Amino acid sequence: MLKALAYLVLATVLAGGVAAWQWQDAVPWLSGDGAARDQPAYVTAPAALGNVRRVVSTSGPVTAVVTVQVGSQLSGQIEAVLADYNSEVKAGDILARIDPKTFESRVAQARADLSAAEAALLVQEANLSKAQAVLEQAKKAVDRNKVLFKKRLTSEAVFEQAQRDADVAEADLAVSRAQIDSARAVVTQRTAALSQAEIDLARTVVRAPIDGTVITRTIDVGQTVAASLQAPELFLIAQDLSKIRIEAQVNEADIGNIASGNPVTFTVDAYPDRTFNGTVEQVRLAATNIQNVVTYTVIITSENDDRRLFPGMTANATIETGIREDVLKVPNEALRFRPRDAGSAGGDQATRGAGRMKRMIDQAAATIGLSEEQRASIDTAMQKAVEEMRPAGGGLTQQRDPRRMREAIAQRFEAELAAVVTDAQRQTFETWKKERESAKTGTVYVLGTDGSPDQRFVRIGLADDTSTEITGGQLKEGESLILRAAPSPTS
Repeated sequence: MLKALAYLVLATVLAGGVAAWQWQDAVPWLSGDGAARDQPAYVTAPAALGNVRRVVSTSGPVTAVVTVQVGSQLSGQIEAVLADYNSEVKAGDILARIDPKTFESRVAQARADLSAAEAALLVQEANLSKAQAVLEQAKKAVDRNKVLFKKRLTSEAVFEQAQRDADVAEADLAVSRAQIDSARAVVTQRTAALSQAEIDLARTVVRAPIDGTVITRTIDVGQTVAASLQAPELFLIAQDLSKIRIEAQVNEADIGNIASGNPVTFTVDAYPDRTFNGTVEQVRLAATNIQNVVTYTVIITSENDDRRLFPGMTANATIETGIREDVLKVPNEALRFRPRDAGSAGGDQATRGAGRMKRMIDQAAATIGLSEEQRASIDTAMQKAVEEMRPAGGGLTQQRDPRRMREAIAQRFEAELAAVVTDAQRQTFETWKKERESAKTGTVYVLGTDGSPDQRFVRIGLADDTSTEITGGQLKEGESLILRAAPSPTS
């Protein structure tokens, strides 16, 4: 019995030793043998081809493309309502009627006033004819008395009386003409009053201004409408519910990526399993500030042929602001990773800068079309620039920031390039410079053959929540990117 127990204990110890040896061999930093076992372990992911899709999430109410409020400019009692909720109407269709009796009496009064004004005009025209006849008779009397006065057959007083009568008749004629102008003005005034009364009478019939669907009705028969400074709303008509729009609010941090034409997908709570498609139609410039949160209104339009989307629903929208298909991409976590000994990782930063410089010169020479003489001149200038960044001992100054060093090299390179390009190459150089200025750069680390981080400089493009597009640089497909250090096992 004791012998069997001893064999069991021995087997357990041997199994534990084998497992510990295998575990230690699988995690390099647990072992004390070899340089690789001195390196920490990392969580990695390969640089792979795929799609990068940048989106902005937002929400907003569903509304009709055109919504018209139908009101009343008149006050009165509703006599009839001829349209109800969801009624399909055409422009000009009667929606409701206001009791017209008051307005009919105003029309009758206005017509009577117009008739009286027209009769007064006829009287004034008759007075004008009378004044003209009197004036003609007075002129004849003046002419006759003038001849008699010259022959001394009448007195001067008689002649002067005839002259005065003619002057009075001429003044009466002028008065008659003025009275006719006044009468005509009164007729015009009464005509306008009649027209206004007829318009008010016509407005007792409330008609649809557009083709559409009645989505709101706020009146009933017998209700009194009171129109004062603002016309009361009687109906709300949506012009065409086969098309809808969404007024989405987008945060100021995301609005710069949105433009007209961006594709949109959205859902509503009424149909959680269905996805609708739309398009950004407009980005409105007016900002809304609520508790120091600035948002902008983005108008999204969509087809609604089956009329499943109703005004007032809340749409949860995803706006696609950019997409890259089948491109080299890396996890966002890889761009954020920095090893603890980042200052020494990857060796001499100045030497790396020289390598990057050579690739920059090759790319610029191919794009701009540099001659051999231009290439040699820039090579010499940039070798001198890199040497200036090394201290006398040959190592990199510890206080120097690698990012600032890269920026300094890039600025020096552009200055040297600008000095050697010809006038014929100037336009191409400016285009190349703008492309470089708009490009974003980043740093990733790949797992070297010795298990240490190897720094790589890359140009980055579109990014989404998980991945970032790589548009250029030293990274190749399939290389193992370091995401983070693996956690140390606990004893």
